[in-house]
Amino acid sequence: MLQLPQFLGLLKTNKLMRNQISALLVTCIAISLPAFAETYPPSAYKDGAVKCMQVRSYDCAEKNWNQYIKMRPTDAKAIASLAITYHWADKPEASIVQAEKAISMGEGAYDLFAAYSESLGKTGRIEEAIGWGYKTLAIIPSLVNVRGDVAKYLVMRKREFEALALLASFDSSLEAQGHGHYFDGQRIAIESSLERQGQTATTTVKSMRLPKTKEHFYAPVKLGNNKIEAFMVDTGATKTTLSDDMLNDSKVSYKVVKPLVNMQTADGRIIQARVVTIDNMKVGPFELRKVTAAVCKTCQPLLGQGSLSQFNMASSKTQGVEFLTLELR
Repeated sequence: MLQLPQFLGLLKTNKLMRNQISALLVTCIAISLPAFAETYPPSAYKDGAVKCMQVRSYDCAEKNWNQYIKMRPTDAKAIASLAITYHWADKPEASIVQAEKAISMGEGAYDLFAAYSESLGKTGRIEEAIGWGYKTLAIIPSLVNVRGDVAKYLVMRKREFEALALLASFDSSLEAQGHGHYFDGQRIAIESSLERQGQTATTTVKSMRLPKTKEHFYAPVKLGNNKIEAFMVDTGATKTTLSDDMLNDSKVSYKVVKPLVNMQTADGRIIQARVVTIDNMKVGPFELRKVTAAVCKTCQPLLGQGSLSQFNMASSKTQGVEFLTLELR
């Protein structure tokens, strides 16, 4: 049997156990002594709630946050933390109530927005879940769980190409940094669904909305046999550009118009490329024919004015989130 000196020594070396014991003690205060709750300072309940959250003791955290908020009802951060606690405990309805209260008080943390978005999704409020998911990504674009969830919500609303743009743009940014893709599996699932739906998935689509990723908009482009790739929308580029490998892998029909031209890149370098006319290329649900493009070994996938001129483009900003809408002329 563990003796008291041994137990105390173990507590000194085991941080997790210390947190668990501390959380348990504060929980006992909150549960066992309601009549004397206010004899303890608010900080005791706040500290206890934080420790309970650290060890994922959600019932404990919930009770301590509620007691603290009774004593400090204007602490918006605490209300946000209670919303997050309810979210972790899979109580979406309760989480929504507290999240909306915290937001109405001016609280705007990314984890609050993320919890609110997912709770909205769980209760079937899909459009609102999409909106708050985008707001979360505007703060922290690297939250892959939120990005993946927003893509799922978009698919539920039959906005598959917007979902693909959201996922492919992130994968492209990873690739540019020398990393592998994160969302290949989810993208394959969405593309497979589109293939099963056939033309019905595209003929009814009149426009496509693209969310801003960092400083750019990205469009989902399918070229021949290739999977859908993210092409950066570049209104300053005259032509659409892509790499030799991308063109060759696609097996798409094309004609060389100019075998050798000099091109200036965005950073001022002069590179050699060839100009081709591609028989057809799909930008989201829209098929473009006879697309003029510049191709070189190191060319990045850009959607230039030669292709963009076939669309009406409108930018918008909804509660801090920027979008570009493309509508085929």
